[in-house]
Amino acid sequence: MTGNLAKIVIAISMALAAAGCVQSMDAQSDPANQITVSGLAAVAPLAQAAAESQNPSNQSDSVLADNNTEATLFKPYADGMPFVRSQPKSVAPFPVELNNVVKRYVEAYVAQPQGLQQSFRRSRPYMAEMAKVMSDEGLPNDLIYLSFAESAFSDDGDGPWQLSEETARRFGLVINEWVDERRDPIKSTRAAAEYLAMLHDEAGADWRMTLIAWNNGDARMSHYLRMRAASYQRLMERLPERTRALMSRFMAVDVIARNAEQYGIDTIDFDQTPHYKLMEVKGGVLLNRIAAAVNVSLMALREANPALLKDRTPPDMATYQIRIPDSELATALSEL
Repeated sequence: MTGNLAKIVIAISMALAAAGCVQSMDAQSDPANQITVSGLAAVAPLAQAAAESQNPSNQSDSVLADNNTEATLFKPYADGMPFVRSQPKSVAPFPVELNNVVKRYVEAYVAQPQGLQQSFRRSRPYMAEMAKVMSDEGLPNDLIYLSFAESAFSDDGDGPWQLSEETARRFGLVINEWVDERRDPIKSTRAAAEYLAMLHDEAGADWRMTLIAWNNGDARMSHYLRMRAASYQRLMERLPERTRALMSRFMAVDVIARNAEQYGIDTIDFDQTPHYKLMEVKGGVLLNRIAAAVNVSLMALREANPALLKDRTPPDMATYQIRIPDSELATALSEL
């Protein structure tokens, strides 16, 4: 560790300790002192999203209305997509453990910051709404960083939260040949927030047990609940390596995000106004038609709607909500 980085980590450790949320761990007794090759691989930037969808120019327009104007294609979705659970209860923040393993993950991220920086930039258009989803569920905003630990906030594959198909459908997400809503940052965050809130309740408000169940499935909750009284060190010894790595990555990203300026990384703003609006679009409409109607590029529209697997809205739905980026967001998306 360089001298400056050591000072930063020590300063953060002291600050967190003063807040009562850090428990120190002796380096020799740390059961996960060595970061595995797979753990380090998770720190590296993820690959870019898959190649663009096939050219839609030869697809049929028969699903369009006779009067093919913007007024007939779109209907504003005025208030966004609210998600309010009945009487959410605020819960305590996740207890950050700034132990040797977490410090090493912090060092690895900071040594090659491009990946995390890119992840923060991808998330920026959605962070305010994601924070509201967490708040509505009574959860701390910091849990958003779990999506960074899971996927580097990827909108590819299984999406930011890496939800299984079973869990995603269980919490209302649509997955079929046309759409995979696990890839949508807001919709998947709603599903993740509801799942985390449920797990937190079942775990007796124990955050460590909550993340263990998140990573291993709630069906395994009872197996790990028997260890809830164990020390952090003993608990780590009993967990699968993937769970230890996930928890350490999550806490490392949390520490960096809280101190982004000190690490020379763009800060995370939970209060930023979203630079997009939602429109309810008829099923089966080609994306290039929508892009032309709202004066944004097809690429920007694709980037803003990663849940769509093809270059049209799902034809098996009467309508589908499309995220329309404004010019500022469209420019930012095109530069990612």
